[in-house]
Amino acid sequence: MRSDRDIKYDAFVRDDLENNRGRLVNCCDELSFLLSHPDEARIFEKHYLNEILSHATSHSQFYKKFNKCKSLSDFPIVDKQTLKDHWDEIVVNDYADLPDSCIKYTSGSTGTPFKMVMDRYKHCRWIAGNKVFRSNVGVPSHTKTVFISETVADKNIPQERMDRDNVYYIDCKYFDDEEFGKVLAYLRSNNVQTITALSSLLERFARYVISGKAPAWTGEFKAVFSVSETLKDFTRSTLAEYFHCPVYVLYANEENGVLAVEDGSGFGCRANTADFFLEVLSMNSDMPAKDGEIGRLVITDYFNKAFPVIRYENGDLVAKKTTPDGRVYITDIAGRRVDALYTTDGRLVHFFNAISFLEPLMDIKQFQIIQEDYFHFTWKLNTKNHSYEEMITSECRKLFGQDSLYSFEYVDDIPKLRSGKFRMTVCNIDL
Repeated sequence: MRSDRDIKYDAFVRDDLENNRGRLVNCCDELSFLLSHPDEARIFEKHYLNEILSHATSHSQFYKKFNKCKSLSDFPIVDKQTLKDHWDEIVVNDYADLPDSCIKYTSGSTGTPFKMVMDRYKHCRWIAGNKVFRSNVGVPSHTKTVFISETVADKNIPQERMDRDNVYYIDCKYFDDEEFGKVLAYLRSNNVQTITALSSLLERFARYVISGKAPAWTGEFKAVFSVSETLKDFTRSTLAEYFHCPVYVLYANEENGVLAVEDGSGFGCRANTADFFLEVLSMNSDMPAKDGEIGRLVITDYFNKAFPVIRYENGDLVAKKTTPDGRVYITDIAGRRVDALYTTDGRLVHFFNAISFLEPLMDIKQFQIIQEDYFHFTWKLNTKNHSYEEMITSECRKLFGQDSLYSFEYVDDIPKLRSGKFRMTVCNIDL
């Protein structure tokens, strides 16, 4: 008997052929080929880059003035606020106004809400990225999938579409035992095979598992995907053991799509170089960072002709490396630049080093470190145990400097951002 997944996938292929000239399936095939053939991919990437730069300088009012630029590095670096401020100049209305264009909205979790318009082909690439990168780790298209979120109501996704795609969204507004019990019951009774959720939600779920309150898992999972925030080793190992499946980091955003996903190789997140030209620039200049060095991620999207995205600095700090056979990996995702921390003499600190020593302390429900200036830090702790201050101060001074100063606040909850994300680090230094 054919599986529910096979039936829905075949229906998807027929629909794509009849109503989309097979573009989405073709995008998936091309993306799969390019990721598995790095040498050939470099030829395509040069063509894609030249094509989007030519398109932008010919059709976008904002980019027409850069038509004499000889290479990508001659184009300006833009951030989300620049894209917002110049939206009407950047957009190419001949594409954006087509009836099959698509609008994506970012959550505004960084304080900068934003809408992105995509032409139909770009939207196909956006969808294909999700399908192919998941398929590459054993989760083929139309595997029964659940996205767990607290912003499901904002998405307004029709039930018919969820049934058709075999992708479902469930609310999880409260990260507590009762809510997690309901989620597990839903996953078991509906034979769900993979979930995607914020890493902060997965962490709370891992603590629920460790507490012994979670019933034994009897389902068959293919994978768990963690998005948006850094995945802790404790969370990964706990959920991998509980669900009997691998846990992967999926690095993506609404305005571009899938940027990189762990592939089980141990190198990090395989970069989506088939859809994007990804630069990592130095923290102190616009020169390229060294291979493996933390720097500012700058994205050029090959395919969005409705709204050309050229040298977009998304605010994330990452490191990338290229393997001898030409595959590119994001080896480190160090968080957002606004969340980076600094020593008292101004050196950048990977935020994970500032918090990793707290992971074994299970009676700390939540924590957040706030850097007010180069010397003053505030720890917010959600715990009844107030005996950790001396240890935390000692560990932090080893990292940030012996002249760093710490205060402590004890709270019942640390609010999440409007997107549902949770900031473990906050930097208030005006850089």
